Amino acid sequence: MARKGRKQPAKAMAAVGRSLGYFPRRRKATRLQKRKYDKQTTRAYTPAPNSFQLIGQVFSIFKKYWRPLGGIVLVYLILNIIFASGFSNISNVFAEIKLNFQQDGKWHLSEAFDGFGSLVSNVSIGSVSEAASVFQGALFIVISLVIIWALRHLLANQTIKIKQAFYQSMTPLVPFLLIMFVIILQLLPITLGSLIVATIVLAIFTTSTTAMAIIVISIFGLAIWSIYMLSSSVFALYIVTLPEMEPRKALRSAKNLVKFRRWAVIRRVVFLPLFTLLAMAIIVIPLMLYADVLVVPVFFVLSMLTILFIHTYLYSLYRGLLE
Repeated sequence: MARKGRKQPAKAMAAVGRSLGYFPRRRKATRLQKRKYDKQTTRAYTPAPNSFQLIGQVFSIFKKYWRPLGGIVLVYLILNIIFASGFSNISNVFAEIKLNFQQDGKWHLSEAFDGFGSLVSNVSIGSVSEAASVFQGALFIVISLVIIWALRHLLANQTIKIKQAFYQSMTPLVPFLLIMFVIILQLLPITLGSLIVATIVLAIFTTSTTAMAIIVISIFGLAIWSIYMLSSSVFALYIVTLPEMEPRKALRSAKNLVKFRRWAVIRRVVFLPLFTLLAMAIIVIPLMLYADVLVVPVFFVLSMLTILFIHTYLYSLYRGLLE
């Protein structure tokens, strides 16, 4: 009875406090408690589709919306030929590869593999003018915005026109460029950082084996660092195209989107270039062996389609993370 009597004054004081507008202070959650709650909330989401499910979704989208998406790629292909010398660049690179790898006027399987690898690695740094390089970069940004706008409206079951996609998709150009700048900065560890590490290590160590081991380990670590950062920033490209979205808010939203799921996202993102290269190799290498006259036009068309494929894959992954 005594204990019950002690609680009554406390309850009475609390009632008086509430009547006067005073409320008891709530305990603030610690960082560990907040992290645990966020992790439990993340687990409540539907698991993101795996890499092969995403590939299936991409081809399903292509099959359903091949007319508008194909029209967009066709416009991009024509603009690339006219302004960016894309076709002539690939033709020049492949002519040099034939001189370096082809023996007796024929391709052997090992030479075809080497030639394909050289074609993929050198096509972006071929002998094109500075103006053509600028046009290639500008066209890539424009077509990326067009594809993202088209995918967002098509997957919302809206009918679009190709002209409409090119006109209305340019609104978030400046925020999109700012996100692209952030992504370029995040690529510096694997690009510029690897070059600096290799230069320093080769200057310090005289033993080539030791230097090579250190360089490989360093480049691997720098690559993981860049991929870790890109695994969230790449989705900011799609978030920032939403109406009235600021770049900083888009980056923050992208970071929250992959929270506690980053390594699963990294696996799906890393799978994308591997699958793309494998698919291109399956098509191009047989052409090198049996009909190398078709290599340049087919590779050019595939490079145009690759941009559409990459954006559709990543946008499908982005939608999967939202569910």
